[in-house]
Amino acid sequence: MNTFLSLAHKASQDEFLKFVADNIAGQAHNLDNGTVSAKAALAILAQAGYLGLNVPTEYGGRGGSLLDLTLLAEALSGHAAGLGLALASHYTVVELLLSAGSQQQKSRYLPLLARGEIIGAQAFSEEKAGSDFRAVTTEAAVSGDCALLSGEKAWVVNGSVSQLLAVLAKTNGELSLWLVDNNAQTASLNVGPDKSKLGMRSAATNDLFFKEHKVALDNRLGGVSASGEQVEKAVINALDVSKTILAGTALGLADQALALGAERARTHEQFGQPISKFQGIQWKLADLSMDRAAAQLLTYRAAWSKEGEPAKFHQFCAMAKMFTSKVARYHSGEAVQIFGVLGVSPESDVERLYRDAKLTEIFEGASEYQKVIIKEALGV
Repeated sequence: MNTFLSLAHKASQDEFLKFVADNIAGQAHNLDNGTVSAKAALAILAQAGYLGLNVPTEYGGRGGSLLDLTLLAEALSGHAAGLGLALASHYTVVELLLSAGSQQQKSRYLPLLARGEIIGAQAFSEEKAGSDFRAVTTEAAVSGDCALLSGEKAWVVNGSVSQLLAVLAKTNGELSLWLVDNNAQTASLNVGPDKSKLGMRSAATNDLFFKEHKVALDNRLGGVSASGEQVEKAVINALDVSKTILAGTALGLADQALALGAERARTHEQFGQPISKFQGIQWKLADLSMDRAAAQLLTYRAAWSKEGEPAKFHQFCAMAKMFTSKVARYHSGEAVQIFGVLGVSPESDVERLYRDAKLTEIFEGASEYQKVIIKEALGV
């Protein structure tokens, strides 16, 4: 039973899996080693209409839900988990526009984001402000009909391929959000080189440097009168969307770890028989199958709850993100164990899964912080 999946969602899931098989799976190693760039991969998604899945139809999107986005991330991530991370950053900008954007901002940017003519990037984090986003030090000083942005943003996903940034700053000591057109390098906005990282290499990650970068007041999300409390609420909601997409990414990694581990167990022989006959291997696969099923239910529930039970969304997405990333990391390691020495080769798919899975416990809010959210929902 596909709990939380309607017939329409199941059809979308089948569509995504076929798309990935036809367009992404064969490029998995090239996406990981950089032969195929993040920009080229996102162009493939844009061409298929997958950068506007939850954008309302009046703005040129498909009018879908967060569950559609989660299913797409799951389908992609067994072959290119970095694309799941890239989607999370892009759709954070979409969510901020949907929840806090003016009609003018929506009309201007949502059609472009939906068609993939521009890519969105969430620029919240700083060296000393990750999950504690309230600690940002980037300043947006209002001067006449514009604001001057100054500060540094760290590890911005899609930084070098985006044309629209959602920048979290402080104005007069209160949090503020700004839509910033990213027109490559300028004297006032510098995009650092793509960072090397353990996994999710199909996503570009960059530092951004602002030096009195001019932004029109019309590009302030929530309007000039938006309070810090309103901004904080919008940011938390957007981050809940991105972490649910990343839970879908972790689920896709667990899916692929199970498929590859089971296939290896069936076909590899030791001591005159397939290793699937050994209880130690059987139990690894049984544990993975069970944990993966639990992770799927938590992840789909989180995505469904955004509209189905919004009061629980913040709690449910923290549970899904923490549990599913743990499942992906642990069981991709068990898949490496099943493959033996071949599992540690860069040519092995499970080696890539293991590297990618670890990052799901860190990006979009570390697992430790998800526990804080979960305990707060208990009133403790």
